[in-house]
Amino acid sequence: MKVAIAGAGSVGTAIASDLHKGGHDVLVIEQDPELVARLEADLAITWVVADACEVSSLDAAGLSTVDVVVAATGDDEDNLVVSLLAKQEFAVPRVVARVNHPKNQWLFNESW
Repeated sequence: MKVAIAGAGSVGTAIASDLHKGGHDVLVIEQDPELVARLEADLAITWVVADACEVSSLDAAGLSTVDVVVAATGDDEDNLVVSLLAKQEFAVPRVVARVNHPKNQWLFNESW
């Protein structure tokens, strides 16, 4: 299975590591080049330095070819944008999003 993860924080990298160990093809999109430079030596997956909230960045990363998108940034608004773009612009079959603040949980439902 091919999985794209937006966000290389502790949650995103933990998910990426587990999926990679499970034999999945993993792509992580992170906008901080210094963070990517530190992490890529320890985790042999595909890294893309880009803003996951930009359609052009997601297109360049090949989002239309993935089976699952995980929006795992530390910002609920970014996770919502990534999720909506993955579903509406790239027709990704399965999208999972991290909700950081419980008050925002209502935004992350099937109707979106």
